[in-house]
Amino acid sequence: MTDADDAPQLAGLDIFLPSPPPDAERQEAFLDEAAALALDGQPITVYLQDEDAWAFEECEPVRALMESAGESVLPVTLLGLDIVVSGTYPTTSQMQRFARAGATERAKPSAAAAACGPGGAAPLPREAGGFAAQLMGAAPAAPRASGGPDIGGRRNLMGGDTGDGLPQR
Repeated sequence: MTDADDAPQLAGLDIFLPSPPPDAERQEAFLDEAAALALDGQPITVYLQDEDAWAFEECEPVRALMESAGESVLPVTLLGLDIVVSGTYPTTSQMQRFARAGATERAKPSAAAAACGPGGAAPLPREAGGFAAQLMGAAPAAPRASGGPDIGGRRNLMGGDTGDGLPQR
């Protein structure tokens, strides 16, 4: 086994930078940090707005973000197709963390679970209810209460029209 086999796998980062930069000194410092990480084996690709205009057009997340928010969102850092940082240069520790996290296998939650809150961690109901329960053979739900307040000439959308239709103006 070699040292290369022991090295952790890292995900690639794509970083889109403005040209000309609003702060040339800060961008140069960032490029030095990114170059040092790249020399250490971290896969980083940097695209400059004036030199790599094709990349800004071809990359859907960056193009969509710039179309909606303008160039002020640059720099933009992508991990795969996910925007992980925008509007500021990522720090060295952020770039290292993103590359490690992007390389780990993550279980993808179902769309329904993802809609239930952060990480799809909301508990699912233990018993089915409503029409789904009837399809599974459970007893039907108790009937809803009938009647209700007098609504005059308005239309009752919950239980049919009990008035004279829609009010006239």
